[in-house]
Amino acid sequence: MRPQAIQHVRATTIRGNAIIKMNLECIPCFQRQAIHAARMATDDQEMQAAILKKVVNALISMEWDQPPPKLAQVVHRIVRTELGTDPYSKVKEESNERALALYDHMKDRVSGSDDPVLTAVKVAIAGNVMDFGPYSDFDFDTTLAQCLDSDLEVNHCREFKDRCKDSPSVLYLVDNAGEVVCDRILIETINDVFSPKRITIAVKGGNILNDATYMDIEQVGLNDIRNVDIICVSNGEPFTGVPRESHCFRKIMDNYAMIISKGQGNYEMLSSNDDIFFLLKAKCGIIAQDIGVPIGSMVCGKML
Repeated sequence: MRPQAIQHVRATTIRGNAIIKMNLECIPCFQRQAIHAARMATDDQEMQAAILKKVVNALISMEWDQPPPKLAQVVHRIVRTELGTDPYSKVKEESNERALALYDHMKDRVSGSDDPVLTAVKVAIAGNVMDFGPYSDFDFDTTLAQCLDSDLEVNHCREFKDRCKDSPSVLYLVDNAGEVVCDRILIETINDVFSPKRITIAVKGGNILNDATYMDIEQVGLNDIRNVDIICVSNGEPFTGVPRESHCFRKIMDNYAMIISKGQGNYEMLSSNDDIFFLLKAKCGIIAQDIGVPIGSMVCGKML
């Protein structure tokens, strides 16, 4: 085995707080998301306006001391209900195909690396750019190249590897469609290097934004990896899975020696837990400020 490279560490901690509460800047962001989603599904400007009005009225009536994902669940349920369809279904499929086209390239970069686990972590974080919450467009190819050639702003990869080495079971909370191809790279690397007995993937049990559902897991082949099983977490609607913020989900997490959480939404809901490794690209100023890093930073860390 090649000697492992020593990664430069720019920050040693995730500063963080308890569960993140909604910030005033989230409100115009939710409105932008609603407009963008409506425009993806219909050219009918009257329908677009009607959807936006319902979203605005719902935001006015809701309590604003909740985590942003709780408000996002309401906003995007309105959008789906009014449209009668999931506006993100096409872009999710395209994102999966786009990332799958780079699968062999990403695997080669990992296998040829001096530190395959660190490289696979960077690949997984690069995939987090495929997010239609903060973005209406993104350049995954460029982001992947930049992430592979850049340092992590928060780098707890040594502890990440130590925990993987000692963990017979891993819980992995995925985030977005397309991004799950990059998660596949990291999960396969964890399997190859550490051979855990079980890896459980937590995926949304219903549609919201471009978050991955079981259909995306199947499309990218994550369900075919050895010793992998799937559980569902809620999208805010009944019977779609266990709410991430619930005591029930905390009990589920207690069954795993290693917990990996992808993306900003999972960070917003789970940042009060000190036993989770958060992997994300800090795309939102509120999240970046909470963690204590510049916008655009790559983060692999846990609360200290």
